[in-house]
Amino acid sequence: MEEDEKLTGLQGGIALVTGASSGIGAAFARHLAAAAAGKERYRGLPAFDELWLVARRGDRLADLAEALQATYSTKDDEKTLVIRTFALDLVAPNSVAGLAEKARETGKPVTILINNAGYGTYGPFAVINMDRQLGQIDLNCRALTEACSRFSPLLARGGLVINVASLAGFAPLGGFAVYAATKAYVLSFSIALATEWASRGIRVHALCPGSVESEFAQVASEGVRLKVAHGWSADKTTAICLKQAGKGKAYSIPRLNWKLQRWASLLVGPVNSARFANKFLVRPYKEPDQKE
Repeated sequence: MEEDEKLTGLQGGIALVTGASSGIGAAFARHLAAAAAGKERYRGLPAFDELWLVARRGDRLADLAEALQATYSTKDDEKTLVIRTFALDLVAPNSVAGLAEKARETGKPVTILINNAGYGTYGPFAVINMDRQLGQIDLNCRALTEACSRFSPLLARGGLVINVASLAGFAPLGGFAVYAATKAYVLSFSIALATEWASRGIRVHALCPGSVESEFAQVASEGVRLKVAHGWSADKTTAICLKQAGKGKAYSIPRLNWKLQRWASLLVGPVNSARFANKFLVRPYKEPDQKE
């Protein structure tokens, strides 16, 4: 599924956001559209004249594109931002490769790549369905890695890659074992890639948020937990991320409370962090006999 919407915008190339149908991905899309319309400014943000939004839920993407058009379009058509939506499951065979090929066919560079698609699953490792656990690895790690590889030849000098990691990437978490491990991978991979691609003039940044107002908890608990307590604004989280990425930072932890949690995990060490999470941060999850 593809849809084009036009907004007043910048010129340059393609900005692409995965997992854009809700939460952090949708917030990134809003900020990029606002920046293209001159309503928000982020130092070091590369120019782009197309915004590509990718997620499984095409109806959500269409609604988001329509909302962005209604909010940021003007009567001046001399400069336009084209919004394209792609309803894709990034773990499906050839989906990432096909998306990269579509970008190549435009003849434009990819100036911004935001790999946000991902999910987690609450619960003890031995209890949670293994296909679901492996699916986290496929989406959170493999698809993200493939996107960086497939889009690498298309990335312009001065371009920006943002990989969405997590505060969970800094310490093992009992009861959230696979998710935390996947985000540790994303964080490590992003920092390493930043050093490799620096000579190409491409910045790579990892966003490491804690609990954010989104559908994450509902998905992670398979419907048992509708939202997290004290979740922070996805719009604030992503705005701070864009500012930090523009400054050339390797990663960002946008909220003070999250930074304190990160330092606490360093202080007690990985083993104690895992034990603490397993004992005191028990999250509701779907028991095997609850599964459909």
